[in-house]
Amino acid sequence: MSNKRKKLDPRVVRTRQMLRNALIELIGEKGYDSISVQDITQRATLNRATFYLHYRDKEDLLNQSIKDILTELVKGMKKSRLIDENITDSNGNVIRPLSDLVYVFEHVAQHEQFYKVMLGNKGQQRFLFRLLDVFVDVLNERLTHSMSNDIRPAIPKEILIQYAASAYLGVIAWWLRNDLPYTPEYMATQLTRLRVQHIQT
Repeated sequence: MSNKRKKLDPRVVRTRQMLRNALIELIGEKGYDSISVQDITQRATLNRATFYLHYRDKEDLLNQSIKDILTELVKGMKKSRLIDENITDSNGNVIRPLSDLVYVFEHVAQHEQFYKVMLGNKGQQRFLFRLLDVFVDVLNERLTHSMSNDIRPAIPKEILIQYAASAYLGVIAWWLRNDLPYTPEYMATQLTRLRVQHIQT
């Protein structure tokens, strides 16, 4: 029996993408609570029967959309982390950004509307907290591997992780609000420098 996951029909992928795009547009316009399934199907130019072939209700659509985005984000971060090299020179200066941070900003740019709406004034707190959890998990794993037994930062690790994860989230939200004024690599480099400085102090 094959272990390969069954690929979705491209038509199914396209339909779900249309419904997700419609949902995100509408959340940005009038907030999640004011949206009906009919609003979503009208915006996506699909009928209600098609909607219910894929989702139970708008809550199911929202939860699945969040899950899909964050699953893609986590997979991409893990994959890019495999190619990480030394990020500092012999003096401790950052010479290149963490590759998984570059991927984070590239992913945000690729799904700009989704992130802009979900992290904006009319977004959903559940997404914010789940994204924060992603960053906490990644930072915890990174710091656990990068800190030797001899290195003890002045700040307890759990506080440092929460601080850094919240900073990542805040910087991403700022970047989106200002229409991505810097490249993903530039943003990742600045956050890499901040992370290295906090570990060293």
